[in-house]
Order: sequence, then C-alpha cells, then structure tokens
Amino acid sequence: MACTSRLPCQSNKMKAKILITGGSGFLGCRVAHYLKEKYDLLLPTHNELHISHEDAVKAYILEHRPEAVIHCAALSNTWYCEQHPEESHKTNVQGTVRIAKACKLAGAKLLFMSSDQVYNGTPMLGPLGENAPLQPVNIYGNHKLEAEQRAQRNLPESVGLRLTWMYDLPGSRMKLNSNILVNLQKACQDGSVINVATHEYRGVTYVWDVVRNIEKALSLPGGIYNFGSGNTLDSYSLHLEAAAAMNLKEPEKWIHPDRERFSEQPRNLAMDCSLIEKHDIHFADSIEGIKEALLRPYRTE
Repeated sequence: MACTSRLPCQSNKMKAKILITGGSGFLGCRVAHYLKEKYDLLLPTHNELHISHEDAVKAYILEHRPEAVIHCAALSNTWYCEQHPEESHKTNVQGTVRIAKACKLAGAKLLFMSSDQVYNGTPMLGPLGENAPLQPVNIYGNHKLEAEQRAQRNLPESVGLRLTWMYDLPGSRMKLNSNILVNLQKACQDGSVINVATHEYRGVTYVWDVVRNIEKALSLPGGIYNFGSGNTLDSYSLHLEAAAAMNLKEPEKWIHPDRERFSEQPRNLAMDCSLIEKHDIHFADSIEGIKEALLRPYRTE
C-alpha cells in the first residue's frame, strides 16, 4: 500500500508510531482496529495517560515520541457537558491544549477531533463552511470551539476535524453509541414513537468512512476542517428516509414531526465539506452513506 500521510512509510523493520487517545471509545477503538497492522500503535488506558494532568501528558509523549497523535479522547455527551461544565472544560479544552503543547515539544503531528456542534446557534441556513460565523449555544459546542482555537495557537500545524453525529450498524460487535440507526431500530422493535424536529438540519456519517479517511487527514495542512457527510434534508425527513433504507415497517406511524422545536430559529449543523474534497477526501451524502453502509458494512471479525 502506498503511503498516504506525512508519516514515514512502514518497512519490514520499522513502522511509524502513532498515539491514539480515547482508544477504548466509539471512534478511537475503530481507528485503532483499522490502523493496527500498518502502524506501531500506542493505546494508553486512562490511568496510563490522564489528559487532565499536564506533566503526565508531556512526560508520556516525550518518553514514547510518537510521530503522530490522533486525539479522540473527549466528553462527547452534550447533555452531560451541559450539567458538568467544569469537567467538560477540563477534558475537552484543557486536555486538548495539553496534548498540543506536548506534540509541539516532541515534534509530533497532531490530529484532534472537534464537532459540528460549533455551528449550533449559527443563524445561516444551507451547508456551512469552516469560515461561517460561530456562536455556539451549548457548553459542548463552546468548548470544542475553544479547543480548536487554543490548539491552533499552540500548534498551528495541528489539524482539527469537525465531525458530525456518527453511526455504526446496530449489529456491530464493537462499542456502539446512541446513533440514528440504533435509535430507529430500537423504536421500531419496541413500538415506541420518535419525535424529530422539522426545523433542524445536520449530517450523519458512517463511522467507518471517518476511520478510512483518518490516514489521509494526517497529511492535511494545519487548520480546521469539516469532516463528514453533507445533508440538505431536515432531521424528520432524514429519519424517515433512513428508516425506509433499513426496511423498517411503516415509519410514518412512529416517526412524528416536531414542528415546534427550533421553530423560532432553525438549528443548522449541516456542513460544507468542499475544503477537504480539494485534498482528495470524500464522503457520501448522509442518506447515500446510510444506504452504502447497509449494503457494504465494514466487517471487524
């Protein structure tokens, strides 16, 4: 396989060393699984690398000297962050800054994960580019934006990826999150109702498409990039089409439109990913991505 990143190509004698934080999480464990044969991976536990401790972060990275760090560790539950803002800041902002400072000392490439939640509160409609005006309305979005800004100040060569809501298939044997496909299948099986906003727009991305593009992202110039599937459908329509793609019965009967939520100002997190496309990184549209994932799931067995 040709080398696609700035890292040294592997040889029979040596593989490039990559540190993955959050390696037991939803995204991190899949990144580790995908890269494990090609790179020498460092997958520290929380106790081995506590990102809340600056000296410990610096000592670990300077001791192991990875060529790159893929920083996936985060508190990503938006409700939890809203209830625990100090903990969110400590992990999502301060932890990222500590990693960036240590990478600068070690000369390591840093790839860190941000979120489409930075767009939550932006009054513009349509797909949003990286330079759209930002005024996040929740703690998580504010902290991800602050992490972007401070990581870039400390390490301009770092790359931040604004990720959408990601999903894997309900039958995955790896760690699952609460995602659109899991939620739809559970509601259909339980006979429960899902109320979905008609004034919300956001993309959803197959996690394995993110994982497969991570290696290319290591070669991106320093900066912040939208990184995931686009979408022009409102969330209610997106859920209906996703349920139809899953062949779930009569979705109109148990997926209900919520026309009140966000009616005063639509919630728009839909991203324009034309910037990464210039770097030969491509994602399918949200619905097309779901259809492709259902037809050609990524096997981990």
